[in-house]
Amino acid sequence: MNEDDSPPLAVKRSQRLHERVQAFAASSYAPPLVPSKDADSFESLALDIARFQFDYSPGFARLLGTEKFSISDIDDVPALPTDAFRYTRVAVHPKELDIAVFQTSGTTALPGRHPVRDLSTKEKLTLLQAQRSLFSEQTRGVVIALAPPPNHPQTSSLGHMMELFMQWFDGRRMTPDPAGAAYDANSEARWLIGTGGPDLNSLRRAAKIALHRSEPLFILSTSFALLAALEELDGAKVRTPTRTTVLLTGGFKGKRTDVSEERLREMACRTFSIDPARIIGEYGMTELGSQLFESPGKGRYVAPPWLRVRALHPVSLKPAAVGEPGLAHFLDLANIDSCLSVVTQDLICIHEDGIELLGRAERSIPRGCSLPYEGLLSRGSP
Repeated sequence: MNEDDSPPLAVKRSQRLHERVQAFAASSYAPPLVPSKDADSFESLALDIARFQFDYSPGFARLLGTEKFSISDIDDVPALPTDAFRYTRVAVHPKELDIAVFQTSGTTALPGRHPVRDLSTKEKLTLLQAQRSLFSEQTRGVVIALAPPPNHPQTSSLGHMMELFMQWFDGRRMTPDPAGAAYDANSEARWLIGTGGPDLNSLRRAAKIALHRSEPLFILSTSFALLAALEELDGAKVRTPTRTTVLLTGGFKGKRTDVSEERLREMACRTFSIDPARIIGEYGMTELGSQLFESPGKGRYVAPPWLRVRALHPVSLKPAAVGEPGLAHFLDLANIDSCLSVVTQDLICIHEDGIELLGRAERSIPRGCSLPYEGLLSRGSP
């Protein structure tokens, strides 16, 4: 590469931040025996990312309201509402450098869009977290999704996460292997939502494969898709191996249904003959590069070391007291090339043992990855 072909300074700075965040995440879960004096902290990384975004994002600079970067405390980093992702491009790089643009799946005419220049940090951090939560007891299993096959290039952050889990924690074919056949990430035997609804035959076949391999079955699903499958099963059980786990995401996003999430979990436990602790909730959103996983059996969600979560008073945007509800605010070190600080319309409570999800704030716009599957239900009101 000659000098004229070298990346611009913004990309060089971005790449260095990606490297630092990945190193911080890895060392957070496996600290070195001899800590380095130059090791990054969450605060130092957050401030450097904010400084980078101030330098290359005019919108972020306008939020700060000064001609030069003057933040010395991460609590003073201005928060961008998630609605901004619907009305403007939130990125420090030009469109031609996008390798993915994740899009919200809500019902609004203007979906939110999250442009991504480099997926490596999002992917490495997601896998690090999954290895210590969803897949902590088993490094390999049969991984399927109650979801339609993803588009390529990927437009769903949830679909991207599901595909990542399939590749890294399974990586084998779901159908009889032709000689030398490679793993097929788009197999209809693995993505079990089609135009006709849930594919229950493929669900049962996946359970049989897991039993034959003496491995757990991992079922990745939104709330609506899981409910659609359970309703179609109509009480029939699916024989699954031990340690079978359901990853449940999306919730019902404020939409009315005659089945609560508690009831949905009970139905899933009975159908798959699993313990309630084997249903693990996941909270993620298009505007974030990171996610929360539920602590098994606790009913609370836990943030990874690279994600700082606060509950903010909906009017003053000041931090709410422990145990008091507030709008979910995230400082996400994975959002290097978009916006570090994001405030949502989701209500949460911060407790000493984790984060409690309370649903959408009143009068907020229904949205989320679970909405497209609402039409699969035979009961409930739209």
